[in-house]
Amino acid sequence: MKDAKKQPYEKGDEVVLESDHMKDMKGAKATIDDSEDTTVYMVTYKDTETGEEVENHKWVVEDELSPAE
Repeated sequence: MKDAKKQPYEKGDEVVLESDHMKDMKGAKATIDDSEDTTVYMVTYKDTETGEEVENHKWVVEDELSPAE
């Protein structure tokens, strides 16, 4: 987020995105829907159709992860 603040965001806060890995994302305005104090992870993966590596695609929280099979 552009000019990210150190204190937690509240529901309804508006931010400007800095991500540029998806078309039209950089500079887009977004509204915070929800926030929680937890550990988050960034996901990097290889697209199975294009073979392209997508870096830092999505933040996920720990309870969204499952063990590898």
